[in-house]
Amino acid sequence: MPQPDEPPRSPDLLLSGDYEYLTEGYYRCLDAEFAPGASPMPTCADALDAYVVPIALEKASKAGLPVPDWVLTNEYFPVPAVCYGVNPFSRKYAVVRTEAEREAAARQLTWNMKYTICCQRITEATQIAEFRMVCGRTEQAEFADWADRIFGIFRVPVATVRLLRNGRLEFSAVEILPYARLGAVERGWARDFGRARRG
Repeated sequence: MPQPDEPPRSPDLLLSGDYEYLTEGYYRCLDAEFAPGASPMPTCADALDAYVVPIALEKASKAGLPVPDWVLTNEYFPVPAVCYGVNPFSRKYAVVRTEAEREAAARQLTWNMKYTICCQRITEATQIAEFRMVCGRTEQAEFADWADRIFGIFRVPVATVRLLRNGRLEFSAVEILPYARLGAVERGWARDFGRARRG
């Protein structure tokens, strides 16, 4: 029986909230994909599509969500920008508002120019907005439609979603949200969804 801070065990609904490459959650997805008759959520492909920011941006855009203009680089990028490291060893990101911050941010996020970064264009007035999404729901009413759409697109049942306020809301990234951090209401949503999915 799982401990209170561990997700309930289910062959199909994987609720760890951290499906990052080579983590325990990722391997549980991998194991579930090979179980006879299983239909896991998420799959390893779902997790990678959600967590690799440029792939997530493309997938979100193709599904009709607004996304910022963005560029892949390993050094220079125009500022201001929100930048994400695109490498398998780091989930760091930085909001870079000035030219003076640019080089240090690029060096940190690229591991000294070794990896690529995904830089999303913002304005001086852009604000970062985040919400917690559990099986397509959120406690923040403003983002209810976003939670439903992000879940439908990425099939990751537990996540933190980052948006940009650029005069309108734009999708920025899907981040991990460990199950242990969920509140009672959120855990209830996960249980209810799991029961409904099992039929």
